[in-house]
Amino acid sequence: MEYRNAKIQVFDIPGIITGASGGKGRGKEILSVARTADLIIVVLDTLNPQHLDVILKELRNIGIRPNEKKPDVTVNRKKIGGVHVSSTVPLTHLDEKTIRSIINEYGMHNADILFRDDVTIDQFIDVLDRNKSYVPMLILLNKVDLVDEPYLEEIKKTIPEFIPISADKNMNIDFLKEQIFENLNLIRIYLKPQGKKADMEDPLVLKKGLTVIQACEKLHREFVKNFRHAKIWGTSVKFPGQKVGPDHVLEDEDVLRIILKK
Repeated sequence: MEYRNAKIQVFDIPGIITGASGGKGRGKEILSVARTADLIIVVLDTLNPQHLDVILKELRNIGIRPNEKKPDVTVNRKKIGGVHVSSTVPLTHLDEKTIRSIINEYGMHNADILFRDDVTIDQFIDVLDRNKSYVPMLILLNKVDLVDEPYLEEIKKTIPEFIPISADKNMNIDFLKEQIFENLNLIRIYLKPQGKKADMEDPLVLKKGLTVIQACEKLHREFVKNFRHAKIWGTSVKFPGQKVGPDHVLEDEDVLRIILKK
């Protein structure tokens, strides 16, 4: 899918059935694609929206936590010293006795544990398992051209957030593309070789929050090794052609010129 000069790869996987996470219908292979995705898009039939429950259950069973933030909990094993628990926030779901009991089940008897989030027991177990994928998710309701507004309002009682579309009638597809782009947290960086105009047709597509040197890493290791400084035209700088260092954070549609050591 091409959108805003960015090429986005979309995998269309077979429908998820009950038992998929246990291997039914080659479900483990299918769901493993979702574990490594940058965004999951669940497509529901407007006339059968209850299938969402099956899909979410199978995703969770295989270790995917759609639309959940990774808990900010640090667990450092030690050889001696027992268990030390500290927290920067009040813990409303866990007490120290429960925490010690859980980590003992994982064979940990010496560890420093720091909570920066108020997590539930299940979330703490997810942290200890260390094999969970936290992936953003969009829910689409297809074939909305077949139903009326009161029907959609009724669905909103059980599925508060969804994007109504009709693939057949091409309804809301442009909005869907925009939402995919936004939820992937992408930015486009246009490269300007020395003495030439910037290539405004084929941008370097990066995640939001990346720096100049991280952009260099995506291009070639020689750019990192011989990096001298860079010049930027765009919203991330105060004036056009501003000289910046390796740690400068890039913004969408910045024009970047990399100057290397001779």
